[in-house]
Amino acid sequence: MLTNIVTATPAQIPSISFQDDGTPYTEQLGNTNFDSKLGYKLRPTITKPQHVSIIGGGIASACAAYALTQKGIKVTLYCKDNSLAQGASSNAIGALFPLLHQQQDAISLFYQQAFSRARSLYNHVIEQGFNFPHQWCGLLDVSYKESLIKRQHKFAELNAWPAQLIHSIDATQAEKIANIPMQYGGLFIPNAGWLAPQQAVKQLIACAKTTGRLKVENNTKVSNITAIQSKDEKTRWLLSTSQGEIETSVLIVCGGAEIINLDYIKQLPFSVVQGQVTSMKTNDNISKLATVICHKGYLTPSQNHQHCIGATFNKNSTRTTATAEEDSFNIEMLKTCLPELSAAINWSIKDIVNSKSRLRCMTPDHLPMVGAMPDIKKHLEAYPHLAKDKNWRYTQAAPVVDNLYLMMGFGARGLCSAPLAADILTADLCGTPYPVDNNMLFNLSPNRFVIRAIVRDKI
Repeated sequence: MLTNIVTATPAQIPSISFQDDGTPYTEQLGNTNFDSKLGYKLRPTITKPQHVSIIGGGIASACAAYALTQKGIKVTLYCKDNSLAQGASSNAIGALFPLLHQQQDAISLFYQQAFSRARSLYNHVIEQGFNFPHQWCGLLDVSYKESLIKRQHKFAELNAWPAQLIHSIDATQAEKIANIPMQYGGLFIPNAGWLAPQQAVKQLIACAKTTGRLKVENNTKVSNITAIQSKDEKTRWLLSTSQGEIETSVLIVCGGAEIINLDYIKQLPFSVVQGQVTSMKTNDNISKLATVICHKGYLTPSQNHQHCIGATFNKNSTRTTATAEEDSFNIEMLKTCLPELSAAINWSIKDIVNSKSRLRCMTPDHLPMVGAMPDIKKHLEAYPHLAKDKNWRYTQAAPVVDNLYLMMGFGARGLCSAPLAADILTADLCGTPYPVDNNMLFNLSPNRFVIRAIVRDKI
């Protein structure tokens, strides 16, 4: 017989402000080089579970399910829709490229490693016979205005990244690479490209199913999660779903924007950004485009005689219905940034094939959250002196909510960052070596926001 465990409900948890005060998150802890062995950076260890449950249905949950099944863990995936990849992973084409700044800061280093892992995973799945539309055709970040030209020069001057990752090209080189007339040079990422997210998700899942360890339950919307306690005093989870109550030993939340108000998850600073992508009919003036083009938005090569352009970014909107106004915005954005190319293509509203409005799940510092759900109340009890001295040395490991993990907040970069995040999550659960160093682990840990709030005295 299972009984409800006594835990901190949202009403019992002290209020913590995650509001942006204008200070970049990369600076909120100052320039101090924290010891990677500080207690609050230590991740919990558990006995490798035989089975886990995942809430999701997009690229994050597909990567997590794949990684876990490869390590011998049985997985049940609960998807709220009647098929996989109906949310942010449902676009016809998605660009795969790393977010790189001029210097090797923490965000860029993460995305550099994530990009390498993503390419490796997708190629491996394809080699196993689980193919999906893709093209590693590179990506050209066009320097279409003076500030971007200066940025391009700065990239070349600092030379922080290897040329095979990213390098500067002029307009002549850009035209040759793009295979269409180009008026501007830019920064070229030769190993980037595009893939079809929905097909990629389904093929990752199909590949994982060959292990015999993955079960997918569609049409199962989770509305509530409750911690319960078994006779052996181990915490388990009770899921209230559209298919009834489901019990599980270890729960991983990989949902997108639709899940951020779930109990426990809503304690963390996730936000919603709505975006619309427009698919345009190809024509003779753009059909030969041979690389992904980024400006303020993006333009992809032709796939099934369509190009994707976009995307809009509307904070705090939860609208998933496409509008003609946002289609027009996407067309006008291309016209404003690349007027000569836009004039040659000559797209108008009548060239729209379809549009999709979807929701992105964001974090304040543009890095995903991967790891155990922090016990916020116990964090406040364990690390109070950080409010007075951010360098105070604590050795106590970060307190967490038992057997509850999350892998969320990928924004528009899940194709790039989800595979590496899944490897980190798998290391959490299996006790295997982490693929990143301790500082990067903390940069991705859900409790980083709790520690920052304590340091900034926002309690």
